[in-house]
Amino acid sequence: MSLTAFSIANFKAFAASQRIPLRPITLIYGANSSGKSSAIHALALAHHAIETGDLDIQRPRIGGEAIDLGGFRQYVHRREWARQVELGFELDPTRLNGSGAELVSAAREIRVELAIGKGFASEQQTLFGDKARAFDPDGATRVERFALDVDGEFLLAMSARRGRLLGMDRLEPGHAIIRDLCRRRLNQFNIGQESKEVAFDTYERALNFLVPNVTASNRGLFPRIENVPETNAAHAEVRDRVVHDFIPLDALRDLMEGIGVALEDELGRLHYLGPLRSYTPRHLAFSQHHDPNRFAGGGYAWDVVRDNPEVRSLVNQWLGDSERLKTPYELQVRDLLQADMVSGEVPAKLRKAMHDLLASLLSRMDARELIDLKVLADRRAEQIAELDPEDEEDLIPDIEELLSSMSDEGEISDRWVEEMVAARSDAIQQLVLVDKRTGTPVSHRDVGIGVSQVLPVLVSAYASNNKLLAIEQPEIHLHPALQAELGDVFLESALGDNGNTFLIETHSEHLLLRILRRIRETTDGELPEGSLPVQPYQVAVLFVQPGAHDTEVIEIPVTPEGEFERTWPGGFFTERAEELF
Repeated sequence: MSLTAFSIANFKAFAASQRIPLRPITLIYGANSSGKSSAIHALALAHHAIETGDLDIQRPRIGGEAIDLGGFRQYVHRREWARQVELGFELDPTRLNGSGAELVSAAREIRVELAIGKGFASEQQTLFGDKARAFDPDGATRVERFALDVDGEFLLAMSARRGRLLGMDRLEPGHAIIRDLCRRRLNQFNIGQESKEVAFDTYERALNFLVPNVTASNRGLFPRIENVPETNAAHAEVRDRVVHDFIPLDALRDLMEGIGVALEDELGRLHYLGPLRSYTPRHLAFSQHHDPNRFAGGGYAWDVVRDNPEVRSLVNQWLGDSERLKTPYELQVRDLLQADMVSGEVPAKLRKAMHDLLASLLSRMDARELIDLKVLADRRAEQIAELDPEDEEDLIPDIEELLSSMSDEGEISDRWVEEMVAARSDAIQQLVLVDKRTGTPVSHRDVGIGVSQVLPVLVSAYASNNKLLAIEQPEIHLHPALQAELGDVFLESALGDNGNTFLIETHSEHLLLRILRRIRETTDGELPEGSLPVQPYQVAVLFVQPGAHDTEVIEIPVTPEGEFERTWPGGFFTERAEELF
């Protein structure tokens, strides 16, 4: 992912800006109601705004029933609607593609900052102005401010205008990117070196003239420059015309377009799994697909397991592994056929089977044998008429044995089922748990709630590729050993071929201990076979600490020895020692 971190301010529990790094594995800890879920909810807000353009959000689509922001008046810090919610996003320029990417190819970091507010700032109000804002409590919730930094240096700022537009307030003429662009553009003009130097010396005056007329659309989350003013050459001297024309506002438009597309793509990778997974119906084939909590609650995961044999195999390994869930169950797919479908097709198939059997029998006989068979059949008809149904000496078993030797009932029945399923597009596939000890199919509702809670977590890890997976409390309803095993699942999914990024809100000490153990084993060269090496920079451990007036996100650095560089704030994870000693 090119998105390396994000920050939030004036959002729910957070007042001052707090930075959340995005590593392959980012773990968020904190006491209950500390605000640790707010980081994930901020991403859900951004994701929804990109999809719909709506910032006054009640329930983000991606959050199902688990996230209820309640609208701007509820999610803004302390319900103070005059505040502005601030979101920041950090990008790795080397991973950008498309429009404008080459302009920042030599940069190290891009930071986008925007503020969401309710009300209207007049056209005279700028990002750096001193005038009081004129708020309208019934106004639209929208992006009020936008700023862009490259390599820690300010590049540009925009603020709200009438008509759902953003106007450019400032473009830093001394920024290395702008100066380099201007020099390259100026070199394309067929003018003397002296004229070039004069033009470049006066380009800041041209910027001051053009910048206030640059506007961007304010629909959604990331603005796009729509209007780049043109020079009226008929009313300008040659020198001024050159100055105006070499200012690279079109290149700047491409850069903002490219950054906007990149951020939308990155946030579009977000997949959210809430803290309480759906307890799906006993008969999965008839579950409600219009359930608004289908994705956030993990109900979709059962369909993935049913339709994806590779994922089903990985989940089955986890269910039956002696070191993991240790259950005697296996997930299997079974086809369900309607009764009227079977009753309508079986007679015809039976007639065809009898015809094929008779044809096979006759094809093996020569003319003399066929005549003998006709005589035998006539004689046998007379004998059958005289048979006593209770007579054990009749010849019917002999004939049945002969016919059985010429056919395979199991093969015929399997072929019939395959043909009937293939012929009907409305055949239903049912996912069932099979007790491997007895072959008995059972429902997930018969084996405890733990399976239904962990399966969506496993599917998220196994079936996702290049996703940003935000998961709340993956350890719910799992005993400590299994919580530790989830650590290996996340590491494999993040550092292996799947290439996922995990943002996990958790209380599990065991999950963390397993990841620290793998870091230590990597350093010592003692990794178990099949485990992937893990470096400290690939893991971020965050602690959310509430205070009297604000909430702080504290990163706890990890050493190559799998230990913490600092003590946990507030004695977190000291409960075990307190209880034991």
